[in-house]
Amino acid sequence: MKNKDIIISAGHKNFHMLFTASEMEKRGRLSQVLCGAYPTAFEQSVLNKWPFKLSKKLNRFVNRAEKFPVEKVRQSRKSEMLSSLSSILDKLGFDREALNVFAFKMYGKLAENYVREAAKNGATIYHYRAGFGQSSVKVAKELGMKTICDHSIVHPSLLNLMIELKGNYPESIPSRPNGIWGAVLDDIEVADHVVVNSDFVAETFEFMGFDPAKLSVVYLGVEDKFIHSLPAARDYYQLEQIRPIKFLFAGGIIPRKGVDEISAALQQLTSTKIELHLAGSLPDVSRSRYENLLADARVTYHGMLSQKELAKLMSESDVFLFPSRAEGSARVIFEAMAAGCAVICTHNAGSAVQDDVGGKIIPINDQESLIKVLEDVLKRTEKYVGFGKSNKQSILDYYRQKNYGDGMERVYE
Repeated sequence: MKNKDIIISAGHKNFHMLFTASEMEKRGRLSQVLCGAYPTAFEQSVLNKWPFKLSKKLNRFVNRAEKFPVEKVRQSRKSEMLSSLSSILDKLGFDREALNVFAFKMYGKLAENYVREAAKNGATIYHYRAGFGQSSVKVAKELGMKTICDHSIVHPSLLNLMIELKGNYPESIPSRPNGIWGAVLDDIEVADHVVVNSDFVAETFEFMGFDPAKLSVVYLGVEDKFIHSLPAARDYYQLEQIRPIKFLFAGGIIPRKGVDEISAALQQLTSTKIELHLAGSLPDVSRSRYENLLADARVTYHGMLSQKELAKLMSESDVFLFPSRAEGSARVIFEAMAAGCAVICTHNAGSAVQDDVGGKIIPINDQESLIKVLEDVLKRTEKYVGFGKSNKQSILDYYRQKNYGDGMERVYE
């Protein structure tokens, strides 16, 4: 086995490449981890104590910690802070798009020195998140490193168009994007190889004429710490129970995620056997857009949850709803599967759910299809209980962190 030959650049926030780094550390291949803000050992010890541990925001920050030595972490806190403040600065007249592109470049410039440092210590592979490579990719290439770009959503040239077209492809090849998605595409184009996390994302690259020989698909799966945060046992719905069927949506509460379809479907279904739980960020524009949905007595909004809180809520839910119009491969679907939920989603969600095995795959932007499936859940609940059990076993067998690590090692080689 090769030793400490990989440098992983995860970018800002709690991205899946942090658990990629954790898995490579287990295999003895991790040289360094580059990221935005990451909790130091001191911060972890302090923030896990009362009263700090009561803060959901601080809890999410501490939860970024993975199983690799903190000494291997190289942070870019300033660039993440700039990116986080961009929405506030936008209201003061600054260009939010330009600020985020500048944050990318700031991160990439700082990464140059860390790439050189890792190369001196024997690293030969630079695995970086799209958008956060920038000038550091050129440095890695000059040092003879293999460069692998990790991209987690549809092709950058298509994303905004597919949102406008409610998940559909445009009739012709679109022009090259500017701003944030232009910077992301820059990183994709200069890489030796690109890894995406679903067949759906690969299809969008194929639509854009990307060289398939330079593209690999590796499904994310579920990280070990999420598996360990699940309750030891869960109660599946039983027909003799007198309670509503618990549906769950988790993620940004925005139109791209299919919340329009969920809202419209729930308005038409008046059954009191439905209980819908929402978890995730709720922008101000969504708060007004989904006013009727949030006011429905059958709906509970939980806000942003920690990983442990989300695991508990998933384990208490029967069916996970995610009729997204454009994703990469939504991590929350894999987590809901691991918790034993049946899943109702679209092909564009990029999931590993098998239709009529782990749930139902419905057409994008189709509330009528969603209504029919929800009615089917109410009529044949035992079938969906079976889907949930099948999903849980599927994750344990094929979509653990180890499986993802095996897939990435094949890409590295």
